[in-house]
Amino acid sequence: MNIVPSTFRRTAAIYRSAKFISIETLSGAPGLIYREDEPYRIYLTPDAANELLGHTLLTAFVKSRFVDNSESEFFDPDRATRVYENWEKDVMQRYGFKSRCDANESMDWCGAQIFDGKIKIEPHRHRSPGSGWRNLPPEKTVIVLVTDDAEAVGAAVRLALSRCE
Repeated sequence: MNIVPSTFRRTAAIYRSAKFISIETLSGAPGLIYREDEPYRIYLTPDAANELLGHTLLTAFVKSRFVDNSESEFFDPDRATRVYENWEKDVMQRYGFKSRCDANESMDWCGAQIFDGKIKIEPHRHRSPGSGWRNLPPEKTVIVLVTDDAEAVGAAVRLALSRCE
């Protein structure tokens, strides 16, 4: 029996560029969150309605799963790297980016999680193409109570994305 620890947080990633917003499920264990091999991933237009953004994020949370140690291949760093590189290739092909740097140049990223009756959306700062992301101060984080109101959740997503740097 797979028992989910009380510290597990259903998690999703939100990416935005001038060409798309992508929301995808992340899964794993407390402190070890990774992309799925075949994640729930939706691409939306940058002007997607807040209701659609919220519905997509809420669905991503539902599909986020706890993965215990018996699935050791899930936590393999090589698998995680391969899945990330496949996502990058998909974005480049889908939206016509010529290089990874081109795709990442104006990308925003927020980590989102649902835990303890709250939805927490953390915007990040993009250091420079190829150099990763930096956490922003806690006051940039958007926190709302868990709700079925997809429009309110979508508005929280849009606010968090506006705080990315």
